[in-house]
Amino acid sequence: MKGTLITFYRNKDLYTLFYNQDDGLIYKIPIRKKNSYVKVYFGFLALYITGNILNGFYQRYNSLFLDVSMFIIGIVIAYFTANKLHQTYYAEEKIHPIVLDDSFLEECACEGMRQSRIELNVAIISFFVTVVAFIVFFAINSIIPLIIGYLGTAIFLGIIYMKPLKRRKVIKKIRDEK
Repeated sequence: MKGTLITFYRNKDLYTLFYNQDDGLIYKIPIRKKNSYVKVYFGFLALYITGNILNGFYQRYNSLFLDVSMFIIGIVIAYFTANKLHQTYYAEEKIHPIVLDDSFLEECACEGMRQSRIELNVAIISFFVTVVAFIVFFAINSIIPLIIGYLGTAIFLGIIYMKPLKRRKVIKKIRDEK
């Protein structure tokens, strides 16, 4: 069932509504407690410090093989990170179908479409930032652009997991039915 659920509307940090393509029902899944800003700040700080420490090592042993190896390993790590974050974001054990009245459904559809536009814009921007960061990494041989590329890849993949194009189709379908 997980593969047929399409994000439809997200209510801040409380819950997300999903449309099930198989049965046509709307499901509500609560959002787990999110990380605090302090944890995110320390995560970025740790990445920055690690990048500076690794940059000295990297500059000594720089080679095309090392560049390509780090690029591939980083993409794999970004993929698994985005996947894990997406899996732990929702409290899927509390999933249940709900029935919405027409006015609230239309309100959710409008807000869901706005959220979808924002997500598509972020996906496009993160994709270009990622590409530029990886090009800069290969051009100047520094770890910092590589880390920026990894973060951009994780953001891009996280948004792709939300299926923004299918989301738009689902919202249009729901609007047409009402």
